[in-house]
Amino acid sequence: MSSLRALPAALALGLALAACQSAEKKAVTDEVKVAKGVEAVCAAQADVDAAVFAVNALTPESTVADAEKAGEKLNNALSSLNKAEDQLTKAEVKEYRDQVEIFRQAVDEVSKNKNLTLAEAAEQLKGKAAPVVAAREQLAATTVCVAVEDDAMKDDSMKDDSMKDGGDQDPS
Repeated sequence: MSSLRALPAALALGLALAACQSAEKKAVTDEVKVAKGVEAVCAAQADVDAAVFAVNALTPESTVADAEKAGEKLNNALSSLNKAEDQLTKAEVKEYRDQVEIFRQAVDEVSKNKNLTLAEAAEQLKGKAAPVVAAREQLAATTVCVAVEDDAMKDDSMKDDSMKDGGDQDPS
C-alpha cells in the first residue's frame, strides 16, 4: 500500500524535474536562436550597405535599368533586414520569457522550504536572477518602449502652447 502512495509523489517530482529541464532547454535553444538572429541581422545590414553603395555608385551615364537593378537590390536587402530583425526580436522575447520561467520555478522551490530565512532564500535566488536581468537588458537594447501617458501629456502641452501662441485668436 505504501508504494502506491509513493507513486504520485514520484510522478510529481518527475514532472517537476522535467518541467525544470524543459524550461532550461528552451532557454538554451532560444539563446542559440538569438545568436543566429544577430548573425542574420549583421549579414542583412551588410547587404543593405552594399545596396546603398550600388545606388550611390550610379552616375549620370548609368541607365534606367542600372537604377532599377540597384533599387531592387536595396528593396530586397531592406526586406531581408526587416525579416532578420523580426526573428531576432521574437527570439529575444522568448529567451527573456524562458529565463523568467526558470526564475519563477526557482522561487517556487525556495518558497517550499519554510525553514529558510529571507537572507538564505535571497542567497539561493541571487544567482538565478542574473540570467533574467541579462535577458531583460538584451531585450531592452533592441526594444523601444514608450510610455503612452508621457506622449499624451506632451501632445496636450504642445496644444496648450499653440493656443498661447495665438492658435485661436480672433483677427478683429
